[in-house]
Amino acid sequence: MNSRSDGAWFVIPPFALAGTPLDLVVAVSCVLLLAVIFVIEILTPGAVVAAFALLPLAAGMWTLSGRFAAVVLGATVLLFVGAALIEAESRLTLALVAIPIVGLGVIARMYAAKVRVTSAVPTAPPDSARQPVAALTRRELEVARLAASAYTAAEIGHQLHIGERTVESHIASAYLKLRIASRSELIRMAEKLR
Repeated sequence: MNSRSDGAWFVIPPFALAGTPLDLVVAVSCVLLLAVIFVIEILTPGAVVAAFALLPLAAGMWTLSGRFAAVVLGATVLLFVGAALIEAESRLTLALVAIPIVGLGVIARMYAAKVRVTSAVPTAPPDSARQPVAALTRRELEVARLAASAYTAAEIGHQLHIGERTVESHIASAYLKLRIASRSELIRMAEKLR
């Protein structure tokens, strides 16, 4: 099962589907799976099947873009609220199950965001040690200048006629070559980018 020689397990990267056609497909699949769980929960009042909502919720929160992750989170909350309204005798149990499941979903999203930011800024390569700004490509320098001027990735993409993900890729590459880890550090070195 090990996919890498260094012993690390294969893991889907955070927000892996964001911006891809699969983003919508997986979001719809997660919502449909939540609907099936809701129907089974209603049909089996003696069992709390709604706990299985954690699976599509966690998958959505880890892999999807922000708006689709919010849809999956909303569908999960609706599942629990709807089931609690219909199953009066199980309300307390459903609430005790819903709170940690929704909480775990939110924690998964926050952790995914943290992992994505941390993994986007690896250590700098040795060839950029002497003159980091000179190591930037023309496009990376253009993107870095605009980012240092407080433009968002969407605004930079619109101005340079490139996609937002391409802008983010150029920014990540510039951070790597400049040996920085944040927008504030980039802004502080704006003069060197001129």
